[in-house]
Amino acid sequence: MQYTPDSLWFEMLETLGETARNDIYLCQAIPRTLNDEAFIIAVPSDYTQDEIENRFLSDINNVLAKRISSDCTLEISVDPSLAVVPEFEQTEPNPEDNTPQTTGLNPNYIFDNFVVGRSNRICHATAYAASQDLGGEYNPLFIYGGVGLGKTHLLHAIGNCVQEADPKRKVLYVTSETFMNEYIDSIMNRTSSQGFRSKYRTTDLLLIDDIQFLQRKEGTQEEFFNTFNELYKRSNQIVMTSDRSPDMLENLEERLSSRFEWGMVAEIDKPNYELRLSILRQKCEDQGFSNIPSEVLNYIAEIVTANIRQLEGTLVTLKARASLLDEELTIDLARSVLNDTPTTITGGSRKKSVTPEVIQELVATHFQLNNGDLTSAKRTKVLVYPRQIAMYLCREHTQLSLTDIAEVFNRQNHRTITYACEQIEKLLEEDETKKIIQHLTAELA
Repeated sequence: MQYTPDSLWFEMLETLGETARNDIYLCQAIPRTLNDEAFIIAVPSDYTQDEIENRFLSDINNVLAKRISSDCTLEISVDPSLAVVPEFEQTEPNPEDNTPQTTGLNPNYIFDNFVVGRSNRICHATAYAASQDLGGEYNPLFIYGGVGLGKTHLLHAIGNCVQEADPKRKVLYVTSETFMNEYIDSIMNRTSSQGFRSKYRTTDLLLIDDIQFLQRKEGTQEEFFNTFNELYKRSNQIVMTSDRSPDMLENLEERLSSRFEWGMVAEIDKPNYELRLSILRQKCEDQGFSNIPSEVLNYIAEIVTANIRQLEGTLVTLKARASLLDEELTIDLARSVLNDTPTTITGGSRKKSVTPEVIQELVATHFQLNNGDLTSAKRTKVLVYPRQIAMYLCREHTQLSLTDIAEVFNRQNHRTITYACEQIEKLLEEDETKKIIQHLTAELA
């Protein structure tokens, strides 16, 4: 990995832990230059230099040896011009400040245009309930599910509902990546952490999207942990989304993941046929798509099953294709377009012709196993790895939900499938597993 002085210093603080991140002397240091032999930082005084050398020099040099080279050591220069007292931002909002707040909300995502069905009914109900009673029974609210199923829509809907009811409420929507980047900026730019913390810890409603990206980010996890505690203590509402349930988030501190389960955890699943058709009809109404035959909508709802995002994208694509060709949007045109573009329209790499049975037979043959071994309850080492590969391929090359795949492999719930796929994804960094997956995928093509 290529480091800049700033990025190396930030990772250094992350590696050394909370004591280093909050140390008054390390916080005064400015990274200057980096090469194979030296990492030079500047500090405002001789006293600061002595404190860093006495308390952290050995640990920092150990990190440099691992990250840069065994010859690289820390050098500290003194720059008196750095001895500037920072201007601290207030920790509480100014009641006389009439500046409009930046919420990050998309006004187009509201409860009224969220189509409800069996797969998302609970999520919708709890999201609406949370918007009506901030900090109440559903605090925190944790919504999880696959890509493009409406999690982000619900987050914005909660925020918009609260804003409409009371514009004075302080609402903030961000992704976990934005939270992390702003946290890093507050450290690297030597700005007061009070401004960053005031922004997040005084909000009435904090909406965090894709919380799973906090995994392996130890420093950011620590900051979010403290933010979470402060908001919860004040009975301020926290709503998060993730692609998996809290107990399936690896490389996340247990004390943090356990807090995600304090309130309500709700799963949003793939839409069934009836819901997909309702979503298409809603999309036609919202976009002003008139005169689209019902048989075309029925066909799209039957073929495109991956997620809502692809479902709506398919409708727009077909409408645009018909307009460009100056043709009517008929069932024949829909079939032609969908058959010509299977990877972008029908759910990425998933193919209707590939079944779990085909995958199981292929994997069993490759590893010289019996077909029944992959669906058995046996957990010997010789079976676990091939079984996980088969589960991974089913997720990638069929249109089945994780729950359906679990049933195919005689597992009680989807968590086993999620775990298996995560294990294979990690192993894909190794040549052996990568070659096996590539070979089996080619066989399925």
